[in-house]
Amino acid sequence: MYLMLRQSLFVFFLLLTHGIFAQTTYFVSLDGSDANDGLSPSSSWRTIRYAASQNSPVTAGDTVYIKAGDYGKDDVYVEKNFSEGDARISFIGYQETPGDILSTNFKYGDTVDPHRMPLINPKDRETEAGIGLYDNYNITIKNIQLANSLTGISIWNTSSQISRHHLENVFIQNIGHEYSTALSIKEADGNIIEHVLIVNATGAGMDIWGNGNLIEDAKVYSNESEKTEDGTYTSMDYYIVLKGDRNVVKNCYIERVGNLEDVGHGMEIKESGEHNLFINCVAKNMVGGGFSVRWSKVRYNEFRNCTATGSLPDVCTFLIRDGASYNVFNNCTSDGCPAGVRFLLSGEDADYCGTKNAFNNCIIKDASVVIDYNPWYYNSAPADSTILANCVLVHSKKLVRSDRPNHGSKMINCIVTQVDSFSTGDQPVLFYFSHCDFYDNGFVSPSGKNMVEGDPLFTDWPAGDYHLTKGSPCIDAGTNLGAFPLDYEGTKRPQGMAFDIGAFEFKQSTATRVSDAARPLFYPNPVSDQLFVLNWRDFLWYEMADLLGHKWKEGAISDGQIHLNSMASGFYTLRLKDRQG
Repeated sequence: MYLMLRQSLFVFFLLLTHGIFAQTTYFVSLDGSDANDGLSPSSSWRTIRYAASQNSPVTAGDTVYIKAGDYGKDDVYVEKNFSEGDARISFIGYQETPGDILSTNFKYGDTVDPHRMPLINPKDRETEAGIGLYDNYNITIKNIQLANSLTGISIWNTSSQISRHHLENVFIQNIGHEYSTALSIKEADGNIIEHVLIVNATGAGMDIWGNGNLIEDAKVYSNESEKTEDGTYTSMDYYIVLKGDRNVVKNCYIERVGNLEDVGHGMEIKESGEHNLFINCVAKNMVGGGFSVRWSKVRYNEFRNCTATGSLPDVCTFLIRDGASYNVFNNCTSDGCPAGVRFLLSGEDADYCGTKNAFNNCIIKDASVVIDYNPWYYNSAPADSTILANCVLVHSKKLVRSDRPNHGSKMINCIVTQVDSFSTGDQPVLFYFSHCDFYDNGFVSPSGKNMVEGDPLFTDWPAGDYHLTKGSPCIDAGTNLGAFPLDYEGTKRPQGMAFDIGAFEFKQSTATRVSDAARPLFYPNPVSDQLFVLNWRDFLWYEMADLLGHKWKEGAISDGQIHLNSMASGFYTLRLKDRQG
């Protein structure tokens, strides 16, 4: 059973830095020599490779500043920090003066530019390596570009380790010739990846095989589709794929630019993965699922406030396949995609599509088919016990394509309007309908419990505003059985006598949500010893955990302050609650 945290619990990401200091600062530039001491810009080293190697004097706690320029073939293997307690080593790019790159705002259409940041550019997509981090800890790579190599940035531990690497402001372009990954993590935990742009990798943009990693503000694009010698294509297969537990993917964007040969698996959890969170993400033109779950060990994951768009042939928003179960999609939108929710089975892992997956407060509009029980690849295996609660399904051609067995599914508190036909396919549609509003469709409304047939009175449906207006028959006409306690905007249900039908609870008063002014604020972040919390009086208790969920510290908030001087340095989540327990 999926439980939503109370509104009175807030979660923040926090960087604790006390005890971290640069012991020595070194420099790399194209004007340098690896025979220099590297201690100043005028006596800099020539290669990043040397600075990162075991032969250089760089040690735990040091910083290496790398001046902008094209470093060509510079296979970088970081041979430092092989103990978990080693202080962080940072490799940071700059233009003219260390620290002068605050934000580059890379965007699609940009190309790597050695004048903006240091560039590793082997110009060989078939053999040359990029940057490798193997069996080490606490390395920062910031303000770096990498292009035209066989591999991108690889983090690979021989056994699962909390490696805590930090990749920030990285641009990776044109990786691999047949099947390669731009940014890969294999059996490595607790890493931070933020402000990354990836354009064209023949296999995957990001392949994250580990636990407790944070990926934020990453953009991944593919726009090439050339046939290679082995018969594959250079178009990207996977964009962001997870294969682990408790990872967070936040504020990320992916796009398949054009109808490329590879179908595009968008933001996907595959093989095994539990309690992962995708939040505030966008996917465009993904046939293989903008947001998908795949294999029977993929369970208990959440996609929240995510949107998929794209009108290319067979584009799909939400994909459930090969046994994935107990996953939830909250407050998500399918806008113009031919398929809203698709179920299929390829025979990779299980003999059923998936069970007990839930869609709460989701909006599916302008679809060819809203719910697609697709016959590919084995069409006799079932998809069952799906729940759609408080969803808005609007302006589409078919409600259900029923070409595989389905049973035990429910549609609760949903609005279905302006849909041309109810179903197509050779299998019966075995849905249980409860407290739904079917209006202005091209078919006879199905029977169910406490059904409504009336204009939902949206605020402005052509503009995509599905808030209810006064007098709507959907107000107070829903049920709390099987429904979600918060609406699309986080408003608590019910606001009136009963739950409303649809994604948006009709607000009977203005005091329905915690205002931004009343939300807790904290500073500084990064923090060393003392954290100050504003608007804290409703949040009397705190908990701090690492990105793997291990609790490190908890206690009462005293006068808006939290003392952290007993904590080890690293990345943590801070939870504020209104009470202990």
